[in-house]
Amino acid sequence: MIEQALRTSSLLVISLILLILLLAATHVGRIIGRRRRDRTEDKDASSLATGMLGIFALLIAFTYSLSLTRYDTRRSMVLEEANAIGTTANYALMLPANRKAAILPLLDRYTRLRIDLGSPYEDRFHVRNDAANATLTRLWKEATALTAEAPQSLPAYRFVSALNEQTNIAEARITALRNHVPILVLIVLSVIAMVSLGFAGFASGLAGFDRYVGLTIMAAAITMLIAMTIDLDRPNRGSIEISKQPLIDALDALPKQ
Repeated sequence: MIEQALRTSSLLVISLILLILLLAATHVGRIIGRRRRDRTEDKDASSLATGMLGIFALLIAFTYSLSLTRYDTRRSMVLEEANAIGTTANYALMLPANRKAAILPLLDRYTRLRIDLGSPYEDRFHVRNDAANATLTRLWKEATALTAEAPQSLPAYRFVSALNEQTNIAEARITALRNHVPILVLIVLSVIAMVSLGFAGFASGLAGFDRYVGLTIMAAAITMLIAMTIDLDRPNRGSIEISKQPLIDALDALPKQ
């Protein structure tokens, strides 16, 4: 439930909630620091804050790398699927006229459905994915009938091979869309950020300095980093989206009846 809320909620709402939590952690740390100002054993609090921020830096780099890798995979899968559909269409042109007339409209419909697939956490995703799978099943029925009519046909063999590759890439793209950074990693990242700013606020209060502006800027910067990491991991939603242009180009290039 938490994961679905994170994937479907507005990035602005998530950022505001995270910023409030970070500012609250900073404020609590500063209050505790002021109360413990006279205790000499706490004078090394700044080194603790530095250490926690170092841990946070390592974790945000690791998490950002995970998100960016998944984003690149999803983007490359769009291009691979577009190429596979184009290859299938080219081999369909070599088929007998009756089979070609049945297959090309199915490829057109299938490509349109794959363009508008959406996010795995949207209701329309399941509807359109089911419709795309149903269209793919019809394509395979045409391929089965084709091979039954001409089992030794080289164009039929090449068409079936291309359709098989298209099917495999389609499933790989669905898997890539569903493959996210584990929610536990994002939660731990947020907790470490809160603890880091809590220690920074504690060190500020302990030293007797009012660094509210600087700590607020730090909280905002950390919020933007985490928000960007989350946005990269949410395909087809948010400010960072994966271009469907390769599939659109493949649709435009499909032979028309």
